[in-house]
Amino acid sequence: MVEEEIKEEEDVEKPVPVAVTPPEHVKLMDRLNEMDARVEFVAGELWQRQGERLGFTIGLLYGVLIGMIAYVIFLM
Repeated sequence: MVEEEIKEEEDVEKPVPVAVTPPEHVKLMDRLNEMDARVEFVAGELWQRQGERLGFTIGLLYGVLIGMIAYVIFLM
C-alpha cells in the first residue's frame, strides 16, 4: 500500500519552477552594465597613458644610448 502511494507520487509530473525578474532588476542590471563600461573605459585610458609614459622613457634612453655610440664612433 505504501509502495503504491510512493509510485503514484513519483509518476506525478512536477512543474518546472519559472523565475520572473521584476522590472527593477532589469533596470538595475542595465545601470550596472553601464557603470562597468565606464570603469573599463577609464581603466583603459589610464593604462594607455601609463604606456605612453613608459614608451617615452624607453625611447629617450635609446636615443641617449645611440647618441653616445655615434659620438664615440665618429668623434673619437
